[in-house]
Amino acid sequence: MDMLYDMHCHLDFADEADQVAQGSAQARIEALSCTVVPTSYVSDQDRFAAYENIRFSLGMHPWWVADGRVSEVDLAHFESLLADAPFIGEIGLDFAGDRKKSKEHQIAVLTRLLQAIHGAGDGRVITFHAVHAATPLMDLLDDLGTFECNQCLFHWFQGSPEELSRAVATGAAFSVGKRMLTTERGERIAAAIPEAQLLLETDEPAHEGSSWSVAAWRQQLEETLISLARLRGVSPLSLEAVILRNAQALLAHPST
Repeated sequence: MDMLYDMHCHLDFADEADQVAQGSAQARIEALSCTVVPTSYVSDQDRFAAYENIRFSLGMHPWWVADGRVSEVDLAHFESLLADAPFIGEIGLDFAGDRKKSKEHQIAVLTRLLQAIHGAGDGRVITFHAVHAATPLMDLLDDLGTFECNQCLFHWFQGSPEELSRAVATGAAFSVGKRMLTTERGERIAAAIPEAQLLLETDEPAHEGSSWSVAAWRQQLEETLISLARLRGVSPLSLEAVILRNAQALLAHPST
């Protein structure tokens, strides 16, 4: 296997993030690392500026919104950074468990973020998180014209078959990771995503302060690719070539 693209990770969550970043190019890894708050985006852009194989996206994670960890200052900071942020994410909605109690607040915050994104100029790559919220998320994206004006990417899509069909029809991309493939539902979704819209992800490290290494990163991407190829009944090498093209096209998409 040659170059592998991780289209959804959280590099700054790793205790050894600097060492991992240093070894990633030699390990033939390109990545889109999502942030969860604007301050992380700013610090990551500075901290990892030397690594051209790693891109960072400006995020406002719905968990932070639901838990009350996002202030007006954070929202204003997000808006102030948009002009120079071709990659956005992760943002979205999460109505699982107790987070459903903040449903209206999450929708209001996401609406504000999306309106600000449109106001700052379209043509961006936007990574979305949707848990028990695929339909309301897509309703909002349709209402605001986000699908038409940007390249949307659903990470670890968990919707129903009907919701997947709707999302596929928008032209959105979908990143699939190892943990998604541990459930029957995740496998069904991964098998049904059209080839031209399929990407890899790790969503690792999973938590702030986690241990992570270049070897573990490369291994997880390789194992996910092999599992995904087996699931879809194709060879790993042929799928690798397809995903390579998809990732390169997406990373070249932003017009800002």
